Amino acid sequence: MQLAFTHGQIVTPDTILTDHSLLIENGVIKAITDQPLPCDIPTIDLHHQILLAGFIDIQVNGGGGCLFNDHPDVNSISKIAAAHRAFGTTSLLPTLVSEETTVIKKAIHAIEDAIQAGIKGIVGLHIEGPFIAMTRRGIHAASKIRPISEEDINFLCDSSRKNKNNFRILLTLAPETMDASIITKLTEAGVIVSIGHSDSDYETAMKAVKAGASGFTHLFNAMSQNTSRAPAVVGAALDSDNSYAGIIADGEHVHPSNIRLAYKAKGADHLMLITDAMPLTGWEEDHFLLQGQMIYRRDGRITDDKNVLAGSLLDTATAFANMVKMTDISLVEASRMASLTPARFLGLQDRGSIEIGKRADLVVMDESLKPQSVWISGEKY
Repeated sequence: MQLAFTHGQIVTPDTILTDHSLLIENGVIKAITDQPLPCDIPTIDLHHQILLAGFIDIQVNGGGGCLFNDHPDVNSISKIAAAHRAFGTTSLLPTLVSEETTVIKKAIHAIEDAIQAGIKGIVGLHIEGPFIAMTRRGIHAASKIRPISEEDINFLCDSSRKNKNNFRILLTLAPETMDASIITKLTEAGVIVSIGHSDSDYETAMKAVKAGASGFTHLFNAMSQNTSRAPAVVGAALDSDNSYAGIIADGEHVHPSNIRLAYKAKGADHLMLITDAMPLTGWEEDHFLLQGQMIYRRDGRITDDKNVLAGSLLDTATAFANMVKMTDISLVEASRMASLTPARFLGLQDRGSIEIGKRADLVVMDESLKPQSVWISGEKY
């Protein structure tokens, strides 16, 4: 089956094409051309709207009223994916906030089942904790935080090896809570390790990067801060050229000035837009329960009754628009941060950009950067 998009602004990894058409065949991008297309190909006139690669979000706790921690099952995964798909997210990692081993195992099985069931957009699981620093736990329940055990290491490695061709396992941990050799063992098995919820010093964080950690979870949040003589985790994130960092561009979690500094240090090829979204994204209620704590929507933020931030209300389309407004970067650079860079971080070579041979995962946005339609493998949702 063929389909063409015409008369739009096509955002590629390097430029914006305004006089080209995009041709899809069997769910894959077949051609990007400035030549006339055969008249028998079904065509969508974009009317000068913006065509981008579908967004990839590596940190999604919930959405549409569902919290993955509460219901780590196929039905919940389907609802979360659908809620975020409406905002242009075509691939995501459901994210589990610090939990017991039995729940982590259940979450892994749920991802396996969801992919087997054909739930669109599920490319892995983000396990955020429980191997984190108590002093930087944020909203994570203190009762769930613990050291990593040999059992944890073995089942995470086994699960990663088993599923490496189907989905990715991303693990956020605090490197000061374990020997760096454990990070090496995990990454050699295919687990993607990200540093977060950490009170580590700079040296320990950089040692973890050398051991195989390739990411930093929600940069600036829930981590030791950069000072004049102690760069800490933030300093390590900004100073490690080849590492990736997620950032919550909602104007609440990180000051716009720090977002601009992070962009200058990491660039669009290593800074990723994430949402850290909770059930209130795509849902009209004003509260929900997280591990026994009541979480409230207040003035564009979600917090507990002590005003501790508890994830965000963000969707990726809003994060994308915010990034453009806060930093004045181009749509090309913002698109890389929202799509191509997280794809590379996860090792997904078949998506993340509008290029010939890649999956036709696409989002159409209007001039105000609001999503208008979403396509996964050439199918409209």
